[in-house]
Amino acid sequence: MASTANIISEIAQFSIVLPITACVFRYKRFDKLFWTLGILLAFAGIISYSAYQLYIKGENNMHLLHVYTVVEYTLWSLFYYQLFQKVWVKRLLISLNILFILFSIYNVLNWQPLDTYNSYGRSLEGILLLCFAIGWFYKVFINSAIKRLETHPIFWINAGVLVYFSGAFLLFSSKNFMQKISREEFIAIWTLHGIFLIIHYLFISIGIWLKKR
Repeated sequence: MASTANIISEIAQFSIVLPITACVFRYKRFDKLFWTLGILLAFAGIISYSAYQLYIKGENNMHLLHVYTVVEYTLWSLFYYQLFQKVWVKRLLISLNILFILFSIYNVLNWQPLDTYNSYGRSLEGILLLCFAIGWFYKVFINSAIKRLETHPIFWINAGVLVYFSGAFLLFSSKNFMQKISREEFIAIWTLHGIFLIIHYLFISIGIWLKKR
């Protein structure tokens, strides 16, 4: 089990390379929406590499996750801001983004400092992005605007968000609980996060590859 978990963990760690590679080959087709996604992926790659370097040195890297959570949510929020047309939805996204930043600051100052895992922030981000993803699917199905979803790039990107944050939300919210169980059980459960992350980046890569001019 440990070897399998290690393999999945290593694959998940470097799975960000797949969508970044897709960006390199498809960037000439990008519009503002996809450039937002590209910036998010580039930032994720930098943070992932930096966190890995600190990990192999035996140093704490939790402060990077605090920063990444805020930036990740902000960029995904901007991504969905461009997808939704209704004014009230755009205003809601802006308001939620401001509240999320304020919550993250409060969380660091009062509950989970920079050297600890920010399970509260990750959980909140997960449920909010899950709602955005469901909201986009609802809009598409109600309007019947897309005839062949499997060929639409946003379908795959949104599916990646839905799969990852629906599964990872349960792990984020239960991280404090999992710290109390045995190491073997923790590794087995947390391996699921790696699987969700691999699927997340795989679906996003498909979406980027399907982007037309």
